[in-house]
Amino acid sequence: MWDFIRDLELEYLILFSIVGLTLFLVIVNVIKTQRALNLIGKRAFVLTEDLLFRDGVDVVDIMIANTSYVNVEAGALGFRYKKVLLPLKEESIMIIARDSHKISIPLDDLRTFVLGSSKRVKRVEIYAEDSLGRRTFRKAKNSMRELKKIMKSERKAARLEARNVRFETGNYRFFERVGLVIKWMFSPIYKAFRGIKNFMNRKLKDRESKLEIKNLERAHQKEMRDLMDQERHEFLKVETEKRILEERQHAEVEARQNAIDRREQLAKIAEAQRIADEEKGALEAESVAYEQEMERQKRESMNSLEQETEKKEDEEEEKSTDENEENVVDKEESEESNTDKK
Repeated sequence: MWDFIRDLELEYLILFSIVGLTLFLVIVNVIKTQRALNLIGKRAFVLTEDLLFRDGVDVVDIMIANTSYVNVEAGALGFRYKKVLLPLKEESIMIIARDSHKISIPLDDLRTFVLGSSKRVKRVEIYAEDSLGRRTFRKAKNSMRELKKIMKSERKAARLEARNVRFETGNYRFFERVGLVIKWMFSPIYKAFRGIKNFMNRKLKDRESKLEIKNLERAHQKEMRDLMDQERHEFLKVETEKRILEERQHAEVEARQNAIDRREQLAKIAEAQRIADEEKGALEAESVAYEQEMERQKRESMNSLEQETEKKEDEEEEKSTDENEENVVDKEESEESNTDKK
């Protein structure tokens, strides 16, 4: 087969793939169409069963839901137990499309209606029948579970009551007699263990009482210590506040004294500054007078120097004038002598 597929050409492989994909899509479309038709046209019921506790009574609620889009007529509703139909309601009920109908029945009435006097519970189903006779079944799980619990507790209570009656009348069974004999044989051991247990219980109870008393004493001692600690803390608090107040007053006195000392020091410093300023003013005045005197002397010396310089310049000018005149006279004499020689 695989050799045949491998030997096929590419065109045939593509053709077979397209045919297979088309067939798959057709099948999917048919399934979806059938589901839609069933949802629209099929007149099927959906049964639900719930166990409720209403007004102090266990109640079983049975709901018939019409999931189709057409109205459906329910011809019968009931239970099936041991393959026997037990109709609860045989009236025709019209359930419109996408709607439901509910029926309630107490659990005790359900037990009487389905089980009767039976002490065992087997498979219980609820069913609904439409107008065409088609039935829809669903297992009543919640009701079966609750009925089994009730019957189990009733059987247990009945066995216990029968056992009490047998023990009162002395009509024991074999295993009960064997149990009584074994109990009688081991009764000393049981009594010893019971005595030990009672002794231990008393000791433990005494120990618990002693521990409780000790805990009360510890709590009382702790309370007293707390009170003493509180008193000591209050005393320390008062002493601390008193010491802080005294230190604050002492600090205020020192601050006032320091302020007075600072004012006195500032006054002394101001007085010294004033005296220094006066001395400085006097020194500055003396310095100004000295500078003025030096300036005057400097001007006088400058004037004297200028006069001497002018005097020297006049003398030099007179001297140069005399020399020039002598030179002129000498020159004229030389010229005259030269003229005479010619």
